Amino acid sequence: MKKGKVIIACQVMKPELDSLAGEDNSIEIRYLEYSLHERPKKMPKLLQEQIDIAEKYASQIVLGYGLCSNGVVGLRAPKQGLIIPKVHDCISLFLGSREAYDKIFRERPGTYYLTPGWVEAGNDPLGYMERDYVPKMGREMAEWGIKEELKNYTHIVLIDTKSRDMEPFRKVAKENAAFLGKEYEEISGSEDYFRKILFGPYDKKDFVILQPGEVMQLEMIL
Repeated sequence: MKKGKVIIACQVMKPELDSLAGEDNSIEIRYLEYSLHERPKKMPKLLQEQIDIAEKYASQIVLGYGLCSNGVVGLRAPKQGLIIPKVHDCISLFLGSREAYDKIFRERPGTYYLTPGWVEAGNDPLGYMERDYVPKMGREMAEWGIKEELKNYTHIVLIDTKSRDMEPFRKVAKENAAFLGKEYEEISGSEDYFRKILFGPYDKKDFVILQPGEVMQLEMIL
């Protein structure tokens, strides 16, 4: 028996989606680990596994993923169809629309974005330097490596999604900006896209709507 809507999303969106979903028992949110975006070749298989599980009981399945390095390409719509945000990556979701992201990108392409979820997971530059780089290459090389990797960025921008107390995340974001020698800025995000993921409406402007049995293709988002 079908029990309701299932959202399959990246855990980086947990603060925003949980805050908006509240006590709505008609929606189940299944989160996949943060680091999956670093292994995009594995993403389709793992996402399809979650879709296949949800297919057995969901009335509707919606992804909390954009194109994500082609990680959603090849997914097969289950019996009830599949709905996917029409964005290249999750920053558009945090800003509320693909248009909002495109506008900022045109004005200032050298922007490294942080959100509460990314900072919480330790996926800010200093966080993953300490976790991944320092143990492998030592501190001196790790610090050189992270600065070299991000040398073309000019700004560290923290997106305030209004889902958490921002002060702890602001502190970490400013530490990153100071260490990397980047300008720090904080901008307001928007809950609009997250609200649509949870509650609709699912229009063709903002979502790829796969029919039952249809396969996700790259050109559907481009």
